[in-house]
Amino acid sequence: MSVKFEIDYEEVEKLEQKFKRIPENIENIINSYLHTNASKLATNQIVSLIPLSKKKNGIHAGQSKPLKVKKINLGFEILPKRKFNYLVFPDQALGTSVGNKPKEFMQRGLNKSINDIMEGLNEHIDHYLEEEF
Repeated sequence: MSVKFEIDYEEVEKLEQKFKRIPENIENIINSYLHTNASKLATNQIVSLIPLSKKKNGIHAGQSKPLKVKKINLGFEILPKRKFNYLVFPDQALGTSVGNKPKEFMQRGLNKSINDIMEGLNEHIDHYLEEEF
């Protein structure tokens, strides 16, 4: 269970003109934002949607840091840490959650953060352009 965010060049027409003004290090500029700020935005949205179990004693996944980020070029992947692999059950309605409606908090959280990620990426590139030019 994971969610992956990757830049889709068809959706970033607004960025296209900025890309043309930046030399060959555009990948590094985009990756620097995605691997820090953007991945945090998405992770926070996902964690806010994780349901709290009424049965479990102790620390709940939604009250800790249950996710890790895997960096990929022009994107990132968010996965549960090993200790929290059980999150697949409520997310996909598997195992003890069979018969329940899937919560799909991973995908919903990522979807909720996409506008903020794209807005932040535009600001990040604008800031770079102001400094460089």
